[in-house]
Formats: sequence, structure tokens, C-alpha cells
Amino acid sequence: MATLAPSRKELILARAEQHFADHGFQGASLSAIARDCEVGNPGLLHHFPSKEVLYRAVLEKQAEDLTARICRRVEAAPDLPARVQAFVALQVEWMHARPTGFKLVTRELLDNAERIQHAQTRPLEGFLQASLGLVAAAQKGGLVRNDLSAVVVLTLIFGTLNYAKMARPTFAKTFAESELKSDTAWMKAMARDVLRVISPP
Repeated sequence: MATLAPSRKELILARAEQHFADHGFQGASLSAIARDCEVGNPGLLHHFPSKEVLYRAVLEKQAEDLTARICRRVEAAPDLPARVQAFVALQVEWMHARPTGFKLVTRELLDNAERIQHAQTRPLEGFLQASLGLVAAAQKGGLVRNDLSAVVVLTLIFGTLNYAKMARPTFAKTFAESELKSDTAWMKAMARDVLRVISPP
């Protein structure tokens, strides 16, 4: 069966994701995105009337992808312990499957301190609330340490995995640990160990 070519709007979103991931919101240029899409500024502005609207649409696409993955993988797990394991594994799988999306979301979390204060919408909020709800349920079920708040536990999961992914190339040149030679092996080890860190003593 033939696959449909992406629509112009989908193409703009895909190219904009790369530009925003590489340059951030401030550094990305609508003109450069339009050139990359071969649509010209009027063609781009027809679909997305401002850089803010385009950026929000790109983030919404990431949030939809992450939320869909939670629904498919995490909520389908047979019980709460399996859901916690699937949630941590999901973060690593998403980093591998969507490296540009991972880079974009990481940059957004690092760069958005001023913009988030005035944001009308927060595209990643639904995903974050669902993630926090899972952590809170796991704490209530005795599967995750409850001497820390659920937000702190979630920060440990995201922070550890994100930093491990970003730091691996440098660590691999500095340290002799064999798992550092392979991104897959390293992130699999980090996923395993972050589960140990958040487990009750």
C-alpha cells in the first residue's frame, strides 16, 4: 500500500522542529524554516501566522507523541510495577526514536524560564501531569520511595536520564566504564539504575 506524502503543514512542523532544536526559540528564524521547506514566508505564515504559534504547534506535537506513547505502552502494562518500569523505559525509547524531539524538549526546559511565566498554554503540561500521577500512584502502592515528594522523584527520573544521554559522549572519552562505549547499553543501564534509586530502601 502506498504511503501518503506528508502535507505541507506536516513538512513545516518537521523542519521547524529541527530548527528549534538546533537554535532554540530565539535563534530559530522563520525565513530559514520557510527556505528549508521551500514554501516562502507567505506560505509558512499561511499555516502558522507567527513564530510563537509555530513553536507552540511543534511543542504540542511532541506532547501528543509522548502522551500517545504513555497510553500505548504504560497504561497497557498489566499492573503498577510494570507501568513504572514501562514509564522509565519509555523515556529512553523516546530519546532514541525521536532524537530531535528530545533535543527540542530539553532545550525548551533549559531556555524557557522567562517565557513560561507569560505562556498562555503549556503544551507539555498534560504529559507532565500524567507522569506525576503515575509516580504518586507508585508511591501510594509502596513501589517508589515516599520520603521524597512525587515531583522530586519525577525530577530524578527525567534529570538522570536526560543528563546521562547528553553527557555520554564526553564521559565515554573520560571514563573507562565499558557501558559508555554504546549509547544503547549506557541508557539501558541508566534506566535500570534509576529504578533502583527511586525504589524504597
